[in-house]
Amino acid sequence: MVRTLKTVLTNFSSGELNPLLATRTDVPSYFQGAKSCKNFALLAEGGLMRRPGTTYLASLPAESRIIPFIFSDDEVAIIVLSNNRMDVYNTSGTALTSNYTTNCNWTTAQLFELNFAQKGDTIFVAHRDNPTRRIFRASSTSFTCDGFVFDENTAINNGGVNKSLQPFYKYADSGITITLSANSVGTGKTATASASTFTSNQVGDYIQINKKQGKITGYTSATVITIHIIEDMGSTGPHTDWKEQTVSAKRGYPQAVTFHDARLWLGGVKSRPASLFASQINHYFDFDLGTGLDDEAIDTDISGNLVNEVRHLFSGKDLQVFTDGGEYYIPPSSDNTITPANVSIQRQTPYGISRTAPQMFDQATGFVQKNGKAVREFVYSDLEDGYKSTSVSILAQHLIDSPKEVAIMKGNNTRPEQYAFFLSNGTTHQGKLSVFHSVRDEKIAGWTQWFTRTGDSIQSIASLNENLIMIGKRSLNSSIVYTLEKFADDDSVTLDCQTTSTLNQRGTPLVDGGSQSGTTVVIDGLTSAPKVNEAFTIAGNVTEYTIQSLVDNGSGEYSLTLDKTLAATPANDAVVTFTKGFLHTVNGIYTNESVNVVEGNSSIGTFTVSGSDTITLINSAKATGLKIGFNYTTTLETMPIDKELPEGPLTGLPRRISRAIVDLNSTLDMTIKAADSTSKALVIQQVNFSGGSDLVPVTAKKEFFFLGYDKSPTVTISQDDPLPIKILGMSVEVVFA
Repeated sequence: MVRTLKTVLTNFSSGELNPLLATRTDVPSYFQGAKSCKNFALLAEGGLMRRPGTTYLASLPAESRIIPFIFSDDEVAIIVLSNNRMDVYNTSGTALTSNYTTNCNWTTAQLFELNFAQKGDTIFVAHRDNPTRRIFRASSTSFTCDGFVFDENTAINNGGVNKSLQPFYKYADSGITITLSANSVGTGKTATASASTFTSNQVGDYIQINKKQGKITGYTSATVITIHIIEDMGSTGPHTDWKEQTVSAKRGYPQAVTFHDARLWLGGVKSRPASLFASQINHYFDFDLGTGLDDEAIDTDISGNLVNEVRHLFSGKDLQVFTDGGEYYIPPSSDNTITPANVSIQRQTPYGISRTAPQMFDQATGFVQKNGKAVREFVYSDLEDGYKSTSVSILAQHLIDSPKEVAIMKGNNTRPEQYAFFLSNGTTHQGKLSVFHSVRDEKIAGWTQWFTRTGDSIQSIASLNENLIMIGKRSLNSSIVYTLEKFADDDSVTLDCQTTSTLNQRGTPLVDGGSQSGTTVVIDGLTSAPKVNEAFTIAGNVTEYTIQSLVDNGSGEYSLTLDKTLAATPANDAVVTFTKGFLHTVNGIYTNESVNVVEGNSSIGTFTVSGSDTITLINSAKATGLKIGFNYTTTLETMPIDKELPEGPLTGLPRRISRAIVDLNSTLDMTIKAADSTSKALVIQQVNFSGGSDLVPVTAKKEFFFLGYDKSPTVTISQDDPLPIKILGMSVEVVFA
């Protein structure tokens, strides 16, 4: 007996699911998820839409990374870091600061290991192998970069050298002593260690002996240095109480930086990987411990049997400390402040973080687990009176591929959706975005994957308020070009690296009155060559003529063979007006490239840009704002259509999807098919809403019919044209025995 079962896929809010869930009909997400969901954006209502395209902003000098600068809601800047260089752009792609190299000490290999924190007009950039740098907004159109310099106490001074307000630490064995040639202030004093301890790169560093400071001015050997004594050290020694400068070329630099509770926090110095340092309150360059007063600096360590390297610091509800071995936080005191006396780093969860910085998303701190194969949220639980780290990627584990960068897009008044973008750096999905959509209060969470055209990739991603910015690595005109691009906020942009064309009028085409007869006419005054099948009219003659062939006579003159005999002998210098075949100039990055062209609601087709950066659109309406760029495909494949029956699930039973009803909204183009388990198309239904310039997007339920049985039938909807598509839901009818 043949039976018919109707099942409804009301939404796709769970996004793309792990292939290992193919038979898990007992999981609620199964019926709200998809086998594949590529280049679709999940909507808050549960539907899907073609992901926004990108607008071309600028070409970049080399492989780069974006650092977002947000000064206010109205003033943002795109800081682009490349090898020993900084460029700054506005969101329109205009360069504000170009080719700035002073103090830009990062290399290409270090770009995605940099950590940064912003306060007002200043961004601190940290790397464990380099001195910390400060990017400073000198004005709305000018940015500079200089070094991080600890404050100095100018009241304690000798010979122009001030006391430095920075962290110190006793690295040497307790038995190693230092003896001074003299203990009084002044230059040229010799310090001799009882065992080898000094290195030549310590010249210029500060040293603390008997709780007093000096500055190393010379290196003689591993046991002998010359110092400038700033504070009288009481005696010549030998001294056991002596410390070295913590942040230095010898001991390394901090790799974690953030602002929290009016302090600047540093952590993960190579020589003290499990230590944190906090400045005095409201004095971000003063790390002098003083006498331990509540507002003075803090120097503390993570306790435990293992040395956990501090990789990231995050200022949320509390100060969160992420290490390679687990997640910690520093609870505030009863008066909600952290002081030298009450600071306590408490371990919460044991997973460890990668070198990718965490981000706040949907009321939680999202982070990439150390192995690069999971995304977790670090969130406080009132029930447990502490933090927990729950995996949010467990249902889409296959999409998490060693992300190297994370960007967050919050919802706004017109777009309630909020997304987290994880830029993959693994071998499977390198250069693609794993996109997480979450609405915690509604218990909605799902993943999709975004990528650009084949052969190109995404290199960096960042969010600036409501602007999502990316760097593309594109193969253009036989070269690698790095492009700065901005994602659209809606589906108004349907191409990647999109720009608009400029209509070229071809100069002033005129008829050469002495050189025409029958089907031949000579036209001069052209600045660019006409093409076969283009059409034009001649002033004083209403007939439209189509070019069948042509000969270039040089100097802008062409002999044309036409499709019909000249209706009359045109006057000499009669004006020629092209009616079909318009020459458009496009951006120079597209030279010799195949591009897609969109006019209004129509996809005109694919064209090759000439070496002179022009394209001729023979069948286009005469327009100056054609959209030029690269197409990307969208694909949705449902999970195998299954259902729990009283006698058990349909899993493994031959069945046929006989009918599908797709609820479409503002859609112009799509392809739908039912396929067997080997992806052979059984029936293909093409719904092509394109074909004219006056198209009206379709908002309706569309019905499709299919043939053929399979044990794991699915429905696939795809789109190859750069046009809007929005799927609100789907219902299917399944026939089985």
